[in-house]
Amino acid sequence: MNKIKVITFGSSLHSQKEQLQLKERFFSEIESAGDLSIEEVRAPSVEGVVAVVVLTGGVEREALKLISLLPSPVLLIAYSGHNALPASLEILARIRQDGGEGRILFGSPQEIATGLCRELRVTSAWEALRFARVGLIGDPSDWLVASNVEPAFLKGRMGIDLVRIEIDELLEKISSVSPSRKEISQLVKQTRKVREPSKDELRGAVAIYAGLRALVEEHRLTACSIRCFDLIASLRNTACYALSRLNSEHIPAGCEGDLQALFSLYLGYLISEASAFMGNISLIDSAHRRITLAHCACPLSLASSYILRSHFESGIGVGIAAHIPEEPCTLFRLGGARLNKLFVREGRIQNAPVREDLCRTQVTVSISEPIDQLLRAPLGNHHILILGHHREVIEGLFDRFLRA
Repeated sequence: MNKIKVITFGSSLHSQKEQLQLKERFFSEIESAGDLSIEEVRAPSVEGVVAVVVLTGGVEREALKLISLLPSPVLLIAYSGHNALPASLEILARIRQDGGEGRILFGSPQEIATGLCRELRVTSAWEALRFARVGLIGDPSDWLVASNVEPAFLKGRMGIDLVRIEIDELLEKISSVSPSRKEISQLVKQTRKVREPSKDELRGAVAIYAGLRALVEEHRLTACSIRCFDLIASLRNTACYALSRLNSEHIPAGCEGDLQALFSLYLGYLISEASAFMGNISLIDSAHRRITLAHCACPLSLASSYILRSHFESGIGVGIAAHIPEEPCTLFRLGGARLNKLFVREGRIQNAPVREDLCRTQVTVSISEPIDQLLRAPLGNHHILILGHHREVIEGLFDRFLRA
């Protein structure tokens, strides 16, 4: 059960008995509506979700004294009677006058519980991301000219250790493993068809996965990105299958050393609690508000089926041509050297003809809002797709922790 810590304010004009009865009923209804546990505390906490409950009017000055000790944005919960909402509006107005931010949760117990659950997802995703160990295997690809992240920002603002690993270390790991027939057979058995890859390429793809997985475990990485095109020259193979499988095993793994995309991928996984797809923005139809993402790696857990093909650009190795079912989805990307820019839209996956001039997995998303921003002010190429509607949570996390 998810725990919410609350600090409650009620006017002395209401007896303690009356306030206790109000709180017990109010909290019980919210807990039941959202499978939540509400714990009343007296002082602010640095961990978890802390909300200020305004039970009655006449508590504005008292509440503001405590709110000055809370980080922005402040979360207010207003009771539906006893002038609690007017008091909350006055409190939030003063918070904003003083340069802070906040939000009032008000309405039915279900509406308040929904808001609290959203705050819990924001907080839990951020706390899971902080102090992570993220691996950069090789340097970012040469063509990524707008996708770096400042290492000092990662360490200072987010407490993240960026572990730099030479590509040669990965090559040594790969050379030390010898995939069994069973492992290769399992790969082939799970696919609908093997089109271009040879048996040697299939064996090599499994070896790359085993080597990369060993490297992740040795360095205790929670996520990683790899300069994957170096493997084409060194091994005549690709990391597409390895990255697809790692993402399915809940280890966010990105392509081309793109750190902005990797942290977007990581947050997408934490927010949705499911694998996320990282793809090129390959087609934009502004008139019909459709975007096509394409890449040769796709989490196998997202696919209803997939075909093993060659890597698109090189025509060698193993790429994943996955089919992702038509479902609601969220498309987003963090941008900027300090991850202080955001593009996010919600939409629905649509079936579309597969093109031979794009990367193997192709996902077309129909979006209800304008998408011209991608052609006017893009944050970069790679974007992240997660299943379900998660825009409010993404924007909540961004506004609270990353917006400049």
